[in-house]
Amino acid sequence: EDSECEEPELVQVYLRLKPCNKPSSLYEIRSDRCLITSLDTTTAGHGRRTQHNVSKMYTFSHIFGPDSSQKEIFESVVKDNLKKLPEGHNFTLLTYGASGSGKTFTLMGTVSSPGLVPRSL
Repeated sequence: EDSECEEPELVQVYLRLKPCNKPSSLYEIRSDRCLITSLDTTTAGHGRRTQHNVSKMYTFSHIFGPDSSQKEIFESVVKDNLKKLPEGHNFTLLTYGASGSGKTFTLMGTVSSPGLVPRSL
């Protein structure tokens, strides 16, 4: 009997959306794993201007919305990995993004809302 085995992701990639004052039309969250970006562009050539809409789909291990707490992210992403350290497992936590996007806040947090690093220690 053939059965499909779902292999675990070797690299897990999470997206955390930063809270924003006004809603964005640049992306749409389709599920807790899928985000679609949409960008209107204009190209000019041969005396004509052409309007294009460029959409791309991105799939993540999980998408954390703007209302996600530091605790929620820690428990979903880091906590189980910490428990595996004594067994010889290891993991790397990396934040990536533009300046001001919330990388340091996610890692370090504040006194009232500690980030992933203080919660791990």
